[in-house]
Amino acid sequence: MEFIGFVIAIAVSYQALKGYKLANERTLLYLHLSFLLLGAGLAIDGLANLIVLLVRFHRAFLFLSSLGYTINFIAQVVAYGLLVFAYIQQTRTSVSQVAMAAAMPALLFEHNPVTELILLFLLVYIATQTGINYSVNKTASASFVFGAFVSLAIAHLFFLFFTFSAPVFFALAQIAQLFGFLLLLAMLLRVNHPS
Repeated sequence: MEFIGFVIAIAVSYQALKGYKLANERTLLYLHLSFLLLGAGLAIDGLANLIVLLVRFHRAFLFLSSLGYTINFIAQVVAYGLLVFAYIQQTRTSVSQVAMAAAMPALLFEHNPVTELILLFLLVYIATQTGINYSVNKTASASFVFGAFVSLAIAHLFFLFFTFSAPVFFALAQIAQLFGFLLLLAMLLRVNHPS
């Protein structure tokens, strides 16, 4: 799932860069950088977990799983932090101090409630801003973006539930994350190639 997520994130990043070059809209540049980071984090985490699987969970290599997760978590915090920054810049609200404080990682251990709450907080803020944008614009593209970030927030809510030893939520979280990425990709393809 992480490698599929990587491919979709890179496709979103590419399409956002293409859109930025066409429209020169700064939000698309932030989206490009964010999904480039998300893709890199997913690729590193996936590769680390693949190595651990290939060596059959040998004790000498188990640290790679935690290292991959930590790098992925940092990439996600920076990526979603960039998007929060973009929306704060766009709306000029005073929430920037709260958002920046939330972006400071308290713990970097694999799938723990604190890290998932930080990511969930950032995504709920982004989903709220995209929801406001959709309520003003009422366009299909705005609905795709809103749906994507709601889906990503739900994914991290499921990751949070997974930290409490509910394994079924891990698969649900991965599916919700992929769906969010696909919605963003669909929106960018629609915007970059109007029919």
